[in-house]
Amino acid sequence: MEKFKDIVSFIRNLFNQSSAFIPLHAPVFDGNEKKYLEECIDTTFVSSVGRFVDRFEEEIARYTGATKAVACVNGTNALHLALLLVGVKRDDEVITQPLTFISTANSIMYCDAHPIFLDVDRKTLGLSPSSLSEFLDTMTEQKSGGCLTKLQNEEL
Repeated sequence: MEKFKDIVSFIRNLFNQSSAFIPLHAPVFDGNEKKYLEECIDTTFVSSVGRFVDRFEEEIARYTGATKAVACVNGTNALHLALLLVGVKRDDEVITQPLTFISTANSIMYCDAHPIFLDVDRKTLGLSPSSLSEFLDTMTEQKSGGCLTKLQNEEL
C-alpha cells in the first residue's frame, strides 16, 4: 500500500478530502427526490421503465436535439451501448486511461475489443493529451477508415 501513498495523497488534496474514506460519489438530495422515489415504489416502476424514465428520455432528446434518447440501467451498460453504436468490434483497440472505474475496461472487453491504457494528466486526472498525441504519432499509422496500431499492422 505504501507505493500508492503519493497518488492517494494527490487525490485527497485535489478534492479536499482528508477522511479515510474517499466516496466514489456523494449523492445530493435537495428537491422532490423522496416524493418521486415513493411514487416509483407505489407504482412498482423502480427499474428501467415508468413515467420518470419516459420523461427523462424525452427531456434528454429535446435538450440534445436528438430524435430519441434511451436511458440505460447503469454506466457500464451506457458505455457498452456507446461502443457498439460507434462500431467497435472484435479485436479493435480502444484508447482509455488507467485511472478509471473498472466498467470502462469491461465495456470495451464486452465488445471483444482491447483497452489501450495511456497516461493520465496530473492536472485534470483525465486522459493526457500529450500521451495520446505521442501514442498516435509513434504507435499508429493512418489507414482508410481509421487507424491501426503498428502491432496490428504487423499482424496483417
